[in-house]
Amino acid sequence: MARYTTLMLAATLVLLCALLACGCTGTTMASAGDLKKFNSVDEIKDYIKENAQKAQDSSFDTTVGTVRFAEGTVPALAMATQGAAKSSADVGGISTATDYSQTNVQVAGVDEPDFVKNDGRYIYIISGNSLVIVDAYPAQSAKIISETKITDNVKEIFVAGDRLVLFSTGTADTPVRPVEERVGTMEKVAIMPPYYRTSPVTYATIYDISDRKSPDVRREYSIDGDYVDARMIRGTVYMLTREYVYPNDDIVVPTVRESNRVVAKPDVYYFDNPEREYVFSTVTALDVASGAEKDAKTFLIGSGNILYVSQNAMYVSYQKWHNVYRTMVDGPAIAVSAEKVSAPSGSAASVPILWEDFNRLSEQQKQDVIADMKSGEQEAIRKREVDQTTTVIHKIAINNANIAYVARGEVSGYLKNQFAMDEYAGNLRVATTSDVWTSRGQYEYNNVFVLDEGMKTIGSLTHIAEQEKIYATRFIGDRLYMVTFKRIDPFFVIDLSSPEHPKILGKLKIPGYSDYLHPYDRTHIIGIGKETATNDWGGVSTRGLKLALFDVSDVEHPKQIDKVEIGDSGTDSAVLYDHKAFLFDKGKNLLVIPVRQVTSVPVIQKPGYYDNQQRIWYGAYVFGVTPDTGFVLRGTVEHGSADGGYYWYGSSANEVKRSLYIENDLYTISSTKIIASDLANISTTIKTIGLPDGPDYRNVPVPMA
Repeated sequence: MARYTTLMLAATLVLLCALLACGCTGTTMASAGDLKKFNSVDEIKDYIKENAQKAQDSSFDTTVGTVRFAEGTVPALAMATQGAAKSSADVGGISTATDYSQTNVQVAGVDEPDFVKNDGRYIYIISGNSLVIVDAYPAQSAKIISETKITDNVKEIFVAGDRLVLFSTGTADTPVRPVEERVGTMEKVAIMPPYYRTSPVTYATIYDISDRKSPDVRREYSIDGDYVDARMIRGTVYMLTREYVYPNDDIVVPTVRESNRVVAKPDVYYFDNPEREYVFSTVTALDVASGAEKDAKTFLIGSGNILYVSQNAMYVSYQKWHNVYRTMVDGPAIAVSAEKVSAPSGSAASVPILWEDFNRLSEQQKQDVIADMKSGEQEAIRKREVDQTTTVIHKIAINNANIAYVARGEVSGYLKNQFAMDEYAGNLRVATTSDVWTSRGQYEYNNVFVLDEGMKTIGSLTHIAEQEKIYATRFIGDRLYMVTFKRIDPFFVIDLSSPEHPKILGKLKIPGYSDYLHPYDRTHIIGIGKETATNDWGGVSTRGLKLALFDVSDVEHPKQIDKVEIGDSGTDSAVLYDHKAFLFDKGKNLLVIPVRQVTSVPVIQKPGYYDNQQRIWYGAYVFGVTPDTGFVLRGTVEHGSADGGYYWYGSSANEVKRSLYIENDLYTISSTKIIASDLANISTTIKTIGLPDGPDYRNVPVPMA
């Protein structure tokens, strides 16, 4: 028996040492390094070639199992409250309404671009490839007063007083430096003429709209790279563009041009940290009033497009896909501390113990060695989980049009969207989902992290809602409200008042889930998502659109105090994918949700035989909502309908994408038209304004999945 035990221990030791030899128990992440600046294009090219190869060569072994942890306390996250912003300012000296909605944004005071804006009298909208200005108020006399054709692919706009900033994308032929080539036996060098490479380019066009009937281009900038996103803070637009960089291509550093004149060649900054792929990420600051380019900087970092912006900082994030570097251990040796094992005769303490040494140990010493090894393996597995899904976040300070890099941080897991990040009291709160693949299959769990001003993690809560993933997050003050889902919807209330010690205060488990959360007030949250039900096969099926109102006044026992379900399976809303489609104003007791409603209607095909036909309704639902009354339907606005066939969301030009109000007039907007309705009587249509260049969505029926 003793011999059998010794053999089993030795076999275990062989396995553990094999793990050591392959680096599985020594996982470490490469240091981020300090921010550096390239001095030449050749330096950039050499750096990318060298480090991209390192990343490709790094192995990734998924045969090690995973360790599961009991659900515990949760790290802190934050959310900014934002209602419908209002203004009493006039536009261009023309009297405007003092009560009107603006774009639903994440952070108060940080405007987000959209394809629709309004200023209390005019609606500015991108319709197809045209910039359309509608004299919208009062609604009875609403009409289009100007259409400006845009030759490039139009993205989004900002409006500030008599200035409008329009973002569009296209391609440009970028000149590449001449190539040296040795010709013939004389070794003469022939300089070949420059060639051109087609590359993406982003245009930022600033219009003078003091005469709304005739917008005039004041400045037009082109920045090398694709448009990612932008924000406007106190009259300054901060725009993020990116361009992929390939190891074998000639390197062309991004440039900012006004018309054909170069106005900025930003310095390129980087970290000595290999990535699988690189992009030039350029942040450009433009003063809207003067139209001047104020600052621009380029960073060579990994690829990503989730952007969160506070009033003082921009956070650019991306995921490191299996970008793992390990400290390798040479040879099948085990380092054992002198405190636990006495070295065999003739050897020194705290030196590697080889196979013959192990066999000379007592049974207790062997058990101690294996216990140490197992402990190291568990820690390695935990690190391995982090390595498989790691998100990098770069913090860039923005202040009065000045751009300055601050720091870089890393957290395990991936982000769902921009609402997974929030800055509060100088700290960044982050919510992630870790998706780990092991020999035992897929393993999911969720995390909350708190990073300080220097992007160092100071608090964390991990392994929340195992085998589920995050569907929605919202930070409000020192709390995080988070929805995860697999079969039911756990609605979590997480305390972040102590950044170093985030914790779960309470949770509520109900059918369905929310894709978007919005604060009603400090103690009530509105959720928009889908209802679910158990099907005949024991699984979970998605049903109609769900509106939920949560009471979180008792943080340990949150409760759903009302809900509304709209339509059958297939019903959808733009709000589930785009928070800018959400219109809410507590003071006006107004909630407007765009809806593509699917209803299954029994159809008689033959006497005694029945089947279902799906009828599609496109429009907007208008509710009043208070904690006392719950959701009260005030009416609906129809933009179109269809019978038969199933349409994926986004396939019809009749789908409402946005809604806004000016005083007591409600405007719902689809690709083909704007319908103005009376808020006092939603069924009353005041005016319909047809839009040019529509429809921009195809009416193509798609079989239901």
